[in-house]
Amino acid sequence: MKGGKSGASRHFRLMPEWLGQSGFWLCDPQDGIHDAIGVEDAGFSEALADRLEDWMDEFDSIFRDDDPAASCFPSEQRFSAWRREGEAIAVAIRAELRPGDSLEVVLPSDLGPK
Repeated sequence: MKGGKSGASRHFRLMPEWLGQSGFWLCDPQDGIHDAIGVEDAGFSEALADRLEDWMDEFDSIFRDDDPAASCFPSEQRFSAWRREGEAIAVAIRAELRPGDSLEVVLPSDLGPK
């Protein structure tokens, strides 16, 4: 079955974080605790894992270690394309979820040029 092993339902979050995080989180909706998890480790396809990794690599490429708040994409078009890909990845993740699992999507809306 796609989406991982059988058992209790899982709540995932697609939420980009800086430098080296997968952007994919396993969450406990009751207490809000979340841990970064690899998409393949959660039982999703290798193709989806590769797609998420490429998307996060682009996100990591704009990070400014000296001033994280100034991190932004060089153009509104590039940011929009990156955000659309994130939305498409969310659709792909949902297509592979097992019954009972859920996905929350938290995408930044303010990473265009400043």
